[in-house]
Amino acid sequence: MKTGFISIALFLTAAIPAAAQRPPPGTGEDHTQLVAPGIYSVNWGDMGLNVGVFTGSDGVLLIDAQDEPAVPRLKTELAKISTAPVRFVIDSHWHFDHVGGNATFAKEGAVVIAQTNTRTRMMSEQVNPLGGKQRAFPAGAWPQITFDDSLSLHFNGDDITVTHVPNAHTDGDAIVLFRKADVLFAADLFNSGDYTRIDPRGGSIDGMIAAYRALLPMLDDKVRVVPGRGRVAGKKHLEEYLNVMIALRDRVTTMMQAGLTVEQVVAAKPSADFDPRWGNGPIRPDQYVEEVYADLKSHKN
Repeated sequence: MKTGFISIALFLTAAIPAAAQRPPPGTGEDHTQLVAPGIYSVNWGDMGLNVGVFTGSDGVLLIDAQDEPAVPRLKTELAKISTAPVRFVIDSHWHFDHVGGNATFAKEGAVVIAQTNTRTRMMSEQVNPLGGKQRAFPAGAWPQITFDDSLSLHFNGDDITVTHVPNAHTDGDAIVLFRKADVLFAADLFNSGDYTRIDPRGGSIDGMIAAYRALLPMLDDKVRVVPGRGRVAGKKHLEEYLNVMIALRDRVTTMMQAGLTVEQVVAAKPSADFDPRWGNGPIRPDQYVEEVYADLKSHKN
């Protein structure tokens, strides 16, 4: 067992009742879904990470590479789809459960692509201000190609745009749009059915809101949106979640300006009307409100 990842798991699962925590990596019922011709969302378990798989005559492209202990299961699922080699891996951001397979696929010949901040974060230990840390990754896992704002790939007959959205879920978020297939992999910028966490190491709710506002006009009503976790959604679901973020930011801001403490804001339950739709994941609504409060307080003034 690799102990280097245990401490950051405290951030990802802190204060979540044991029954609500995600099952061990690599376990759970298969939920792989064909999103468009040649494009799959590979995931398993309850709210498992969606790995993007694009197959064709040029080979296989992955979006994210799972948690390291789950890589054997990922390779098993890939073998059901294609026997072609993995040519590219695009890291949506630097959290360990998205980049754990980098070294394995790079060793087998894949080129790993990520936003510049993702490579930088992976090269050194990342301490979370709320507790816990992520160990530095070995050099074999570091992305080989990085970009600052955007990057284009022309692969398997599609035109793929990889775009950095600054200071949103993290400071290294990359979303992937298949222009011909009309499919967006939104990674942890959006989870279908649960609140999306704000990593204080570069992420912010204002950055999330700005990302949605910039992204939505680029999408048509037929686009299929693959979230970081949860089932495939559409543009309207992004619009709904944008409204949730704006409302929660404004509500918590108003309470903070009135002098309420974080405990008082949580007790007021500002997310109550959204919880039936968006509070179904491993992140408790109260915990999400705490994160919004902490984020707004950290950026105050």
